[in-house]
Amino acid sequence: MNRRRKVFERVVNPLIAKHMIDPFTYKGPCIASGIPIKYLKYFKEVSAHKNAMNVRYRYRGKSKPGYVRPQSFCHMNFADTFAVYTR
Repeated sequence: MNRRRKVFERVVNPLIAKHMIDPFTYKGPCIASGIPIKYLKYFKEVSAHKNAMNVRYRYRGKSKPGYVRPQSFCHMNFADTFAVYTR
């Protein structure tokens, strides 16, 4: 079994299941939200595969000392969590 498959089965899939958005109450392209930023590298590793679903990452977080967050978005370096959206 290759590394990408192990990462998907052990890290990415359980996180998606835990943070998945209820499709019956939310009508939109969001798949999962509130995922801690420390898992972003695993999601990017799995989604870089040619057969993977095209996804977009949106970063979420609060303003921190030295960083005043614009109202419309948050930079990846200052994010606390992220959400996964379909493209």
